[in-house]
Amino acid sequence: MPALILAVALIPDRENTPLFRGLLTVLALLLFALFQLAPRRLAYTLTPDAVVIQRVLNQTRLPYASLSARRTSGVLGMRTFGTGIPGYLTGHFTLSHDGQGVSRVLAAASASRGGVLLHSGDANYFLTPADPATFLAELSRRGVGLAA
Repeated sequence: MPALILAVALIPDRENTPLFRGLLTVLALLLFALFQLAPRRLAYTLTPDAVVIQRVLNQTRLPYASLSARRTSGVLGMRTFGTGIPGYLTGHFTLSHDGQGVSRVLAAASASRGGVLLHSGDANYFLTPADPATFLAELSRRGVGLAA
């Protein structure tokens, strides 16, 4: 996003005054700094009773009692609603190549593949913990059913 704003600032145009270019450049630099210096934008926390998915603006609690989990070979596809910037994929996405028929997910991921699917109620959540095997083992230890 910052690179796009900076590119627009540098496009030669009669209406693109030096003040406008300067403002766009400052905006691009501020956005870049925000992305680089902001606290962790995506986190998964295992509390005593739920998985908490923390995103920039909100969080989701998924109680262990209503949860099942498994690895997926699926790959996030088209974003239908949400945010899709490198390292931060949140919102509604299609999922392809899952192998078990899941085709739509709510993503809270840093990558488009190598994820874990959590099923809660009628929703599937695609997460990408740093160590999926350890994440799933800890969920199992806390009473979450693991699917094959």
